[in-house]
Amino acid sequence: MINRTIIISICLLYLALAMLAMTNMASASQPIPTIDLNKMNSAEVSTGPYSYFIPPYSDYYFHNMDKLGYRVDWIRRAGAVYPLKNAQAPFALTYSCNNHTYTLDQYFKRNRVLGFLVLKDNQIISEHYFQGSNQNSRFLSNSVGKSITSTLLGIALQEGKIASIDDPVIKYVPSLKDSGYSRVTLRQALEMATGIAATENAADPNSTLHQMDKSVLRGVPSFTELLKSLKANPNVTPGTKFDYVSMNTQVLGLAIEDATKTPLNQYLQEKIWSKIGAESDGFLYRAKTQPDECAFGCFNATLRDYGRFGLLMMNGGTLGGTRVVSSAWVKEATMPVKYVVPPPGIDYGYQWWIPSDGSNAYEGQGVYGQILYVNPEKHIVIVETSAWPKADPAERWDEAAKVMDAIVEKLS
Repeated sequence: MINRTIIISICLLYLALAMLAMTNMASASQPIPTIDLNKMNSAEVSTGPYSYFIPPYSDYYFHNMDKLGYRVDWIRRAGAVYPLKNAQAPFALTYSCNNHTYTLDQYFKRNRVLGFLVLKDNQIISEHYFQGSNQNSRFLSNSVGKSITSTLLGIALQEGKIASIDDPVIKYVPSLKDSGYSRVTLRQALEMATGIAATENAADPNSTLHQMDKSVLRGVPSFTELLKSLKANPNVTPGTKFDYVSMNTQVLGLAIEDATKTPLNQYLQEKIWSKIGAESDGFLYRAKTQPDECAFGCFNATLRDYGRFGLLMMNGGTLGGTRVVSSAWVKEATMPVKYVVPPPGIDYGYQWWIPSDGSNAYEGQGVYGQILYVNPEKHIVIVETSAWPKADPAERWDEAAKVMDAIVEKLS
């Protein structure tokens, strides 16, 4: 005869499993927060509350940007998939931040992480998805996309489509001859040292950032028209001061299109995406009335494909035996520029951020917690995509850096 205690224990176990199943069903049936682009205020895109950049909307749209109603410019994959080996064992670590010790799982929760991938060469060490995302989800790059645009420029340079990065911008984008960019070179745009009178302050209603947000959301003005309206700062000579302005990257995108006579998404498809063994298509997005493709932060791809792009950079411009971009460009693009770069502790290259800790690592970074970390010496690539409540909080960047350092230390 079965002991009554055992029977009760079995019943309680079944009850607990049933309750868990009901909880999961309720969670799965919760309505997805939806955004109507027509109801968004362009002046509040970066600050909310009704914006796909702000939680709870960003928890969903940062891996579903193609469901907002924007025009999608596809970047198709081709050829054999570059293989990544599945994780062999659970990966855990602790790290210290502000006199507290946290686990990696606590980091994910504290920082609204949506996806997290750690690679050592082509071996997956850790891979996690949250907020309904999965291996097939395409995550928004924000300004990590700037690093991809920089790489495309390096390819156009090695192909001879662009003669020199010291060429003036207006050689390739002559429509800007009456703007502040008339005195700027491609190198200065790469280094964010254009001397353009523009700001990216979300708290300033007159900021260039809000004009850019309007161009993204409404398509008017076009990116080109916005660039034409930007004036030179009379107190700053190009090539003398670092000043982060996203429109500088848009200039590079227009220059690439002019020099190659190819739309940006197609050039990215032909020169990178079809050569790195991507497993999924990527895409750029723009307003349906926006005539210009977005070069500064509208890229979307799966976590693993971001990882493959990181491996390409880690390997000096090759992946799977295919040369995509020259090793000379990879080296030059990830060297610190000669300007003072805020905040302390980090430098800048050609659209890459470079921790000034002697590690020789570098990162693509995007607002709200998008990171592509590349450490060639340790053969490590880390991809993080998150939905931070605020765009650019110093304390979250600091904590992310501590996590990257802890991962590298453990894997070394």
